[in-house]
Amino acid sequence: MKPTLKRTVSAAAASAMILGCTACSSGQPSSSEFTPKLDTDKSVTLEIAGFFGNFEALDQIENDFNEIYPNVSFSYEQIGNSNISEYLTNNPGTDIFMTTDENVRFPGLEEKYTADNCEDLTGLIDSGIVLDDMLTTCTIDGKLLRIPMAQNINGIVVNVSLLEKEGLSVPQNYSEFKAALAALKEKGYTPIQGPTDVVYSELVSAMAYNIIGNDEELQAALYAGDSSASEKLLPVFSEISDMLENGWTDPAVNETYPADNYDQAILRFFEGDVPFWVCNTEKVSGMKKRESKSEKFTAEPFEYEFMFAPTGVYEYREPWYGFSVNKSSDVIDYAKEFIRFLATEPELNKIAEIKGVPTVTKNGADERYTGVTAVKNVQQSYTNTGAIKPHIISFLQNTAKGLASGEITSAQEAADNFVQLCSQVSQTD
Repeated sequence: MKPTLKRTVSAAAASAMILGCTACSSGQPSSSEFTPKLDTDKSVTLEIAGFFGNFEALDQIENDFNEIYPNVSFSYEQIGNSNISEYLTNNPGTDIFMTTDENVRFPGLEEKYTADNCEDLTGLIDSGIVLDDMLTTCTIDGKLLRIPMAQNINGIVVNVSLLEKEGLSVPQNYSEFKAALAALKEKGYTPIQGPTDVVYSELVSAMAYNIIGNDEELQAALYAGDSSASEKLLPVFSEISDMLENGWTDPAVNETYPADNYDQAILRFFEGDVPFWVCNTEKVSGMKKRESKSEKFTAEPFEYEFMFAPTGVYEYREPWYGFSVNKSSDVIDYAKEFIRFLATEPELNKIAEIKGVPTVTKNGADERYTGVTAVKNVQQSYTNTGAIKPHIISFLQNTAKGLASGEITSAQEAADNFVQLCSQVSQTD
């Protein structure tokens, strides 16, 4: 089993913690938004397992909870998602654990599958607080198995100032995007950049997942290997092919990006000569704190924004991690009470703000993400409720990468290859 990192915070120590997050100290205390249902004087320890090492956002929620339940202590252990099922078997005393969609939706992923461990949280939280589609994605067979922590969205970061300098505006559709890419290429830029493993697939992922997710007939054809699936998906790979053939993205440049597409990629964008950087909201979360680490950006700051890739106005979102309650917890009433507290609007907004990702609440606002949370003229929307399985994401990445490398020679071959890969997997997997 992967080594774990464990820390224990007593109630007294947690109450004394001070976090340097001024944005999170504003507004009314969370206790004013929440009415306790249990004995607030009882001494309880909640054991939590999660995927993050430095989890300051969770620390803050624990501190807020201790304003109401001062005698509740927390024990946190970092674990790996790839062995979470085994971990829960070996650590049955775990009360709360982090989950992703693949942990609760896909039994075929045996080492990751934890749905059987999850308490049904239906009716526990105020459903009017959380975005409906985010709760839908966490509901399996009528049971709410996890509370979403934030949203994960693929898109692009746009250097708005660079575009303005070159007499261009931020593109809002595919025609405008192509015109901007052509103009930038003519001026000597490599317009679209990102790491080889994900840059091509994430560029068109919202489009691909909408086409697949909103068409049940296509899903059936995809797993049957039917040629009609290739026809419907051809536009996805045609757009990648257009980008490559016109030199709007360069495989040689993308090879220089770090595979994690994080620290060094952010600093590369801050050099100021990258018009469009392909990434997701988890990467955007680290940008603000790295502005001061870039000498170039400090000397010559510029405006940038995150948006869906304008390969069409396709809106696709999914939860970014979440929390589940272990149904075998010895203190399940307090575990559920903590989750009920965490799922209030102030706390969900706080955890998203500290992590720097889009909130799942209906009334949350973050200027960094207005380009994806307030989209206009949406052509099609889809929030993953199971159609976009992990292997579809992997097959899209591999096929798009093969098209960029020349291993796959045309968009049609790429579409056929993608369908062939999917046909080798059961639709129920």
